[in-house]
Amino acid sequence: MFVDVHCHLEMLENLDSIIKECVSKGTKKVVSASVDLNSMKKNIELSKKFNEIECCLGLHPSNILLMKEKEISDSIEFLQENLFFAKAIGEIGLDFKHADSEEKKQKQIKFYKKQLEIVEQNNLPVVVHSRFAEKKSLEILSSFNGKVLLHWFDGNKKAFEEGIKKNYFFSVGPAILFNKDYLQKTLLVPPENLMLETDSPVEFAGKKAVPWWVKKVAEKLSEEKKIPLKEIEEKTTKNALNFFNLNS
Repeated sequence: MFVDVHCHLEMLENLDSIIKECVSKGTKKVVSASVDLNSMKKNIELSKKFNEIECCLGLHPSNILLMKEKEISDSIEFLQENLFFAKAIGEIGLDFKHADSEEKKQKQIKFYKKQLEIVEQNNLPVVVHSRFAEKKSLEILSSFNGKVLLHWFDGNKKAFEEGIKKNYFFSVGPAILFNKDYLQKTLLVPPENLMLETDSPVEFAGKKAVPWWVKKVAEKLSEEKKIPLKEIEEKTTKNALNFFNLNS
């Protein structure tokens, strides 16, 4: 079986048929990441409705820029009150693509650190988003003690090597099918540190990704790493089940 460890199912329509097709195509567990209060509420309900769906709770750095302090405070309070449903805190982190001033960067950093405190206090894994801010994200993580998944991480070779050395996990998605530079960097990651994702419903080559695309990602990794597909499937699934504490 395959696991899609990072997508946004609350954004999808016809979810009953999508989950049915996931199961039929071998993707039997899907982890839906949250970005704000509304998505946290929706993902909790989805995790209750579908045995195949698990959820992460957290505030995305780009969404934080759109929120006032009171809204952020209320969202974090909701998160803390509903940790029972969370398999991890995520997705949280930094996104300097949208933080076009030092003030905005500092706002993201403040609530990245705040959410990491919640992670540590509750001994949960964390799913980290770090677009255009890989160096700073890793710097902040250096004092963090816990399980880390770097989602769609696209730092330089040194950053990848630093994450591997710290035994962080990396979730790799459909971008490796279209971006040769990103593919080459992901090949640095040993199977013991790999997971599969789609970030559905993000579009790739004009098509919205769906969770069962993780098999295409696994096939590409198998081809490029010259490792049997079954081994990629088994190791990435084992990593996901252990990281999120899931039942197979």
